[in-house]
Amino acid sequence: MSSIVARTLVVAWIATLPSLAFAQAANDSGGATRAETPAGAEAFARMAAVSGLYEVQASQLALDRSKDTEVRAFAEMMITDHTKADRELRQTAGTMTLPTTLDPPHQALIDALGAAGPNFDALYVEQQIAAHKDAVALFTRYSETGPNGALRGLAAKMLPTLQHHQEMAGALKPR
Repeated sequence: MSSIVARTLVVAWIATLPSLAFAQAANDSGGATRAETPAGAEAFARMAAVSGLYEVQASQLALDRSKDTEVRAFAEMMITDHTKADRELRQTAGTMTLPTTLDPPHQALIDALGAAGPNFDALYVEQQIAAHKDAVALFTRYSETGPNGALRGLAAKMLPTLQHHQEMAGALKPR
């Protein structure tokens, strides 16, 4: 399932890139000019925002449904860390319009968790491993080559936490 999920997420993200090419901004004379927000910066910020929203929602489900103490502790950490990261991302992104709801691929992951039944913990852990693999790749790439210095710095700052989450998710063994 994780390869299907990864492909679906990549296709969805690529499909949004043309619409993110430029943001509109007003100049001092009252006319409209193109803002100097590279498409890659806004695309990164949108992907990071949706990823964080997914982490929080999936982890809230884990707190509601899981009986495994390790899974629950991991979920609490995800909610705390990704809520904080979302605040920082939105502040750093400034006037960029970032999503406040999940895109269809991430909503499908949440729906699958909601329907998981007795294998909830295993599916949650599998999704977390895949999501953090994708997030680490996204943040690594942007921290090295991103066109927006403030977002590039934020990506570099958040990367060690995401790598730690990835390691922790991989070590989870739901009972």
